[in-house]
Amino acid sequence: MKSIKAGNKFVIKIEKGEEVLSSLLEFCLTNNIKNASISGLGAVEWVSCGYYSLSDKKYHFKQYDGMYEVLNMTGNVCLKEGKPFVHLHAIFSDTENHTFGGHVEEMRVGVVLELSIEILETNISRIYNEEIGLFLMDI
Repeated sequence: MKSIKAGNKFVIKIEKGEEVLSSLLEFCLTNNIKNASISGLGAVEWVSCGYYSLSDKKYHFKQYDGMYEVLNMTGNVCLKEGKPFVHLHAIFSDTENHTFGGHVEEMRVGVVLELSIEILETNISRIYNEEIGLFLMDI
C-alpha cells in the first residue's frame, strides 16, 4: 500500500495481492483515523460479499474467485468498541460485464485499487442495536 496526504484526505493505492479490509484497518490504526468516508475503484482477483438478513440477523456471503472490476466502492470508518471499524460496500463486474455487489467481507487486489479516504472531524461510534442485530452509528 502506498499513500499521500492532501489536506484532510489520503489518496491510497493498494497493490496486487493485498487484502483490502485488513490493509485499510491497519492504515486507520497507523494514522489514528477514527471517522472517515471511503471511495474507490480498481480490480480484484477474489471477493467475498453479500447481504444482511434482518429476519435471521446474520450476513450471507458468497465468494467470487476471478478477475473483477470494482466499478464503485464506498464506505466509512467509525469507532466500534473503541477501535476503527471499516465498513465497505461495492459493485463489481465480470468479464461478461455482469454486475453483482453488496457488503464486502474481504477482497484481494488483482491489479490495483485506488482509494480516497476523507477524514471526518467527528467522534461517531457504533453501538449494538438489539432489534437490528448490528453495531449502528450512534448519531
